[in-house]
Formats: sequence, structure tokens, C-alpha cells
Amino acid sequence: MADTEKSQLPFEDTADKAAGEIIDPASQGQTNQLHRTFKARHIQMICLGANLSSGLFVSTGKALKYGSASGMLIAYSVVSIAVYLLMSLLTEITCLWPTTGSFIDHAARFVDPALGFAIGFCEWFAYMTIVASEAAIVRELLTWWTTSIPTAACMTVFLFLVFTIHALPNRFFAEFEFVTACAKVTMMLILIFACIAMLAGTGRPTTTYYTNYTSAPAFPNGLKGVSEAIPLAVWAMGAQEIMGISAGEAQMPRWDMPRACKNLFARLIIFYELSIVFITLLVPYTNPSLLGTSSVAASPFTIALRNAQIPVLPSLLNAVILLGILSNATEAMYVASRILTAMSSMKMMPAPFRKIDSRGRPYLALLATALCSTICTYINCTSTGAQIFTWFSSISSTVFFLAWLTVALTNIQMRKAVAAQNDPAFTLPYAFRLRGYPFPALCLLVICLVCLALMAYISLEPIEAKTTAEGFFEVFLGVPVFVLAFVGYKVWFRTSLVSPKEADLATGRRLLGRGEVKVLEDYGRLVWWRRALSYVRF
Repeated sequence: MADTEKSQLPFEDTADKAAGEIIDPASQGQTNQLHRTFKARHIQMICLGANLSSGLFVSTGKALKYGSASGMLIAYSVVSIAVYLLMSLLTEITCLWPTTGSFIDHAARFVDPALGFAIGFCEWFAYMTIVASEAAIVRELLTWWTTSIPTAACMTVFLFLVFTIHALPNRFFAEFEFVTACAKVTMMLILIFACIAMLAGTGRPTTTYYTNYTSAPAFPNGLKGVSEAIPLAVWAMGAQEIMGISAGEAQMPRWDMPRACKNLFARLIIFYELSIVFITLLVPYTNPSLLGTSSVAASPFTIALRNAQIPVLPSLLNAVILLGILSNATEAMYVASRILTAMSSMKMMPAPFRKIDSRGRPYLALLATALCSTICTYINCTSTGAQIFTWFSSISSTVFFLAWLTVALTNIQMRKAVAAQNDPAFTLPYAFRLRGYPFPALCLLVICLVCLALMAYISLEPIEAKTTAEGFFEVFLGVPVFVLAFVGYKVWFRTSLVSPKEADLATGRRLLGRGEVKVLEDYGRLVWWRRALSYVRF
């Protein structure tokens, strides 16, 4: 039976270890493939763990300094909406095509191969530099306790731990991320309860609370303050595209992805929105410590705890942040290597990068990413190298929005292709279909374009600084790199926009296995409260 005929069936028998990569017809007999070993709890906590990091614990201080309470609430609320739309769009398409290439593969098959290459290269480069940037701030965090450890030694130990985790089978990575995410969630709950206690009168505060809402101006830096807070919010809440990439190794994408999406959004709202409200209530935006370094001393939570003279918790927070950046680096290594593997399978990168060992690891892609990350890490040890690295790492400042734009465009074109070819993708039993098409995709497009425009504005008109080329590219370098990659690939390979009638709907399509159908049937028989309880999973 042809692939196109098989794709019209409601389900089929599938092996537990199905292909976790884009299927190349020439390699379908290959036995060494990415293994589907990720469960719903792994995907949920991996995605959540990517957010509970220094972006929330420390960088919120800078957002509060420049945006004040109003700017922070607007920026983080807008980004929260964008994140929910992104996760919803990703869920719809990955339930049908859960390839490791995720939105990169989808962009190439539904929009233009040049778009797939451009966003794939930028994403790989951004996540590769994230590994290096996390390694570079380890010593900064350790100075909370000691300054005697050399910077290079901190970097070496950190990279050794990251590489060791990826040298183990994939299930060890998944469990490590699960455990570290649980630790970060526990820390967040402790901080939330501590904030409530401080507002209720615990401790001996030396400054007054609520000043951001009573005596401070609503927008002390005007539109610039909101514009400055937006990239910081994205840095804290971004990286949601990891959910789509991890679908390539999910056991039951149709069951796992929608649940991970709903659970993750609820947790983000609880942690982020509550945290922002508490931060703005407890810490005045004029507090000079908010302009500190990358250390925990600049964290609004630490400032509030110190103000209330509550001991121990700042040190515990610093320890969790250290664990968190290790978790983030391992996630970044995971994402970067899978992107390289997927692009190799799409013949956009050298063929050896698609090789996968018997334990489900793309070992050559991991080695290449590890080598590049190591080089980027150690160039930070010199002043010139640090400046070069700052430019490189700035790509990640805008790549999240570019990825989200790509997902929105791809969703629109995917829907057109399904309609043009009369494919029953959304009419089959248990099909996941996002309501309100095309509103979610169009809304995400508008939000991303507006936010990119605001980032361009703040890079040209920075707060309390002069306009410089260096300042502009430190914020906006990702956009010209993306455009150059897109145009270069399109001109060199002479690609064209994919016609909806000719889009490939068969390759990488995952039909429901009988086990998945049974799970969905059993879930459908549950009463409403048991359905609700089934979402509470750790």
C-alpha cells in the first residue's frame, strides 16, 4: 500500500521506537534511529525547565528597572499570549508530523526550503551559543560564595558535566531534565510563598512595599521601558519550540503534545504572572541593586529577601540557579544537535550528521555542537573574544521571534495544503484541530512583528545611552543573519515557494497506533473530574 493511501487510514500498527527523524526514502531500512522514549511528563518538564532559569530569577531585575511595574506586566502578558499561541500551533502540526526537525522541516515542506534552512541555521547557532553563555556565567554565580575558583576551571567542569549527560542514553537526559525541572518548580513555589509571607508582614523590611503602584510613575521610560522589557520577557519565556523538537522522541505525540501544551501554559501563568506581580509589589524599580551583574545579587527575589532580612533563601536560590543553568545548557545541546540531525536528513547539512547510534544519540551532531560550544565558551576568557561572543550570542535575542513567525506562517500554509489536497487529516477519529483558524496564526504573526519592531526601536534609541552600531547589532544581529541565510540559500539552490497542491503530506506523517487509540478511547470514557485530574502529572 502506498504511503499516501496509508495516510488516509485512522490508525495503524506502529513500533514503540518509530523514526524520530524526517524519513529519507533511501534510509528507511536503517535500524539506528532516534528512539521515542520521551513521555508526557518528560516533555512537560523539559519545556517548563527551559523557562525557570536565570531569565526569571535574575533578568527580571533589569526589566523592572527600565519598565517599572506597568512595563513589566504589559511585556510579560503579551509574551505569555504569544507563547500560548505558539504552543497551540506547534501542537496541531506536530500531532500529524512529529519529526525531530519540527518547525524547520514543516517550513521547508509547506512554505519554502530556504525558510527552513534560514531558521534552522539560526536556531542551531543560537542554541549552540546558549551552551557557551551558560558556561560563561558559572563563575559569576559562584562569587556569591567564593572568588577563588578560576574562570577557565569553572567553564571546564561545567562543559564536562553537560557533555557527560549527553554521552549517556537519551532516557538519562530526559530524567535529568525532569529532576532539575522539579527542583526549579519547588524553588519557585518556595519563593511565591515567601513573597506572600513578606507582603503579610514577615521579616523586618527596611523599605516600603507597593511604591511601584502608589508613588512611582506608571511608565518612567515611556515606550522605551516596555520595549526594553519585551526581549527580557522573551529570553525568560522563550525556547518553547523545544516542545516541537522533542515530539520527535515522544512515545505518543497525539496524546502527549496537547496535554503538555495545556499543562505548560497553566504553569507558566502561575509562575510568571504571579512572580511579576510579587516582584513589582516588593521591589521599587529605583532600587540600585537591579543594575547589578549576572549574579543572584541582582535578582529581585534576592533583593526582596534581603530587604525583609530573611536569611538562607538567597543562597538556596543561587544553588538552584546553578543547577538551572546546567539544565538549560543540556537542553540547548539537545536542541542544537537534533536540529543539525534534522537538517542533515533534509540534505541541508552534511550527511554524516544524520548518523545515530544504537542508543538513539546523533553522536556526530552532538560532537560538532560540543566542539563549537567549547570554542565559543573559551573565547570569553579574553576581552576581544568576549566582545566577539557577545555579538554571536545576540542572535538568540531575536531568533525566538523569528522561529515563532515561521511557525505561524507554516501553520497557515499547512492548512492550505490540507484543504487543497482534500486530505482527511482533521476529520479522522481523534484528530487534533485548533479552533479559530486562521486567527491564532495571524495573531501570533502580528505580535511577533510588533515586538520585533519594538526591539529594533530600543536598539536604535537605547535608554540612557547613545545610538551605536555595536549597540544595534548586539540586540538585532539575528535578523540580518536570518535574511542573509534565507536569500543565500534561495539564490544558490533556486528554491521556490511550495504550492499547497504539491506540498508533501506523507513523509514523516505519524498515524495513530492501536495503543494510542486505546488510550484516547479510555480517556473519552472518563467523567469530567477524572479527565481534569489526569492533567496533574509530574
